[in-house]
Amino acid sequence: MTDPRTRTARREDGTRAPRREDGTGQGVTDVAAALAALAPPPAVAAAFHGRGWWRTGTFADDLARTAARFPRRPAVVQHRLHRPADRRAVRLDQARLALYVERFSAALASLGITEGDPVAYQLPDWWEAAALALACMRLGAVAVPVLPTVRERGLRAILAASQARLCVVPDSWEDFPHAEALADLAAELPWLRHRVVVGDAARTTGALDFGSYFLRTAHERGPYGRRPGPRPGHADRVCLMVTVMGLGEEYTAVLHTPNTLYANISTQDDRGGPGRRPGEVFYSALPQTSLASTLYTVCWPAAVGGTGVYQDVWTPDGCLDLMAEAGVHQAYASPAHWAEVLLAQRRRPRDLPALRLALSGGRTGTAPSLLAELPPALGAPVRAVWGAPELGLGTLTRGDTPAERAGESDGVPPAGLELSPLPGRAAPRDEASALRVRGPSVCLGTWRHGAPAPSATWAADGGWLDTGDRARPDGLGGIRVTGRAAARTGALFVVPVDRIEAALLDHPGVREAAVIGHVDPEQGERPCAVVVPAVEESPPGLLELREHLSARGVDEAGLPTRLELVGSLPRDDRGEVRKDGLRDWLERLRPGRPHPAPDTTR
Repeated sequence: MTDPRTRTARREDGTRAPRREDGTGQGVTDVAAALAALAPPPAVAAAFHGRGWWRTGTFADDLARTAARFPRRPAVVQHRLHRPADRRAVRLDQARLALYVERFSAALASLGITEGDPVAYQLPDWWEAAALALACMRLGAVAVPVLPTVRERGLRAILAASQARLCVVPDSWEDFPHAEALADLAAELPWLRHRVVVGDAARTTGALDFGSYFLRTAHERGPYGRRPGPRPGHADRVCLMVTVMGLGEEYTAVLHTPNTLYANISTQDDRGGPGRRPGEVFYSALPQTSLASTLYTVCWPAAVGGTGVYQDVWTPDGCLDLMAEAGVHQAYASPAHWAEVLLAQRRRPRDLPALRLALSGGRTGTAPSLLAELPPALGAPVRAVWGAPELGLGTLTRGDTPAERAGESDGVPPAGLELSPLPGRAAPRDEASALRVRGPSVCLGTWRHGAPAPSATWAADGGWLDTGDRARPDGLGGIRVTGRAAARTGALFVVPVDRIEAALLDHPGVREAAVIGHVDPEQGERPCAVVVPAVEESPPGLLELREHLSARGVDEAGLPTRLELVGSLPRDDRGEVRKDGLRDWLERLRPGRPHPAPDTTR
């Protein structure tokens, strides 16, 4: 509900968003009201609905229908590594998952969460995170997933930017005290009405206990249960805020609706791709709180009445064992994960008779050698994908062409998705251009941390959105992604390059610095620091710089894994570092050796 002390603030697209007083006399944007104001143009929505890419229902509705028709069909198969051996396996059928979604939705409503309110959760790959995402959709609230690796600085930024009314965290995870960190932040977040903790630290930190209040209290039988869903049209309103650029001051979110998420599924035709087969079983090695896994292991199973498979601590052997045990039909992972799986499968082969498709990729490409070696090891075809948080799955390789085998194509887009470098089946060319996207799966808007309001995708430029990547036509009707935006890089996690470069310049041994992505054949894209030492005779080392960055709050995903020392950085006529030239230069070098700077005359 919008505060009565509401006024307006100008959006990036020139329109106005509601603002309210925060109790200190300062105006802050009312996030819930600003999100509610985002809407696709009626003509665009009608066209997408008419093609069947969008619909009126949501994934929560799908789950309810499946639970009514096939209540005993598996909905969740999960492995929890830190539990005793006899309690590590968790299974829920469709009826049980639907019950928990209804219970969690009613629990949120009992705590004052209403339609449009942001709800944050920072959980490992547990089924409770999936149920919370679906419960938010059931209620019409906005889910704000937070990666478990995010620490205090990043969590503060996300909660401040989203104005989450409630946040769910584990008591601790991987030796980090999440409950204590959230309690320490609470005084800075006046809009955070409730802290909820999974585990024993709820009592000691003054938070609500998730087990007693959400899991074991039958809210669905009380006044907040079995209520009508959100108002008509909620499938076209924002339901998900996903972190896309950095986890500190550079935080930016993309804003998805149930329909932009659904378009990732509805546009698939199953010709060598994921498809929409009823009852299929899905696994993803990426964190469930990433958009890729939210789509692949929460939304997709719900849409087809299938099963989501979760592994809360990644190990390649555990992945293979779980895939065999659960009868996984489709699996998604980054090239780094698949490289580890390949080695584990060669050491101890598992039979995966149900597996029919493996997807590899994300923001980074998959090495041709990995694409060649994985299919015989897994006994299933492997397709490379390119995707981004702004749209989910962007392109997919469909066949076994020479270009795809050589890693020279990232595939073709699904139906309805337009890519800017593709005026039809354009011939391959060396020049790359900005990779812009438009279509039913593209997010409804983006919101830069610190901006007064979100920027609506369809408010300008005909609905085209710049992904930050660069690409060229591959001559097959698809694209070859050739580079990342200067402002960000990274495979599993998008890395806040500007913030890392600024932190590097704080080191006394660094005179100039640039961070770019380098592609490791097995690990995918990773950050590389290109540094001009302050003193040439005693340059800083990689370990020293990583420790320096860690001390300044840079998360593990942002720490460089490669260091190159140069005499100067190439700059253009405006004095800006030429990141494209650095990337080309880096590809020709062997890592770990001092080198002269790349050509600065171009």
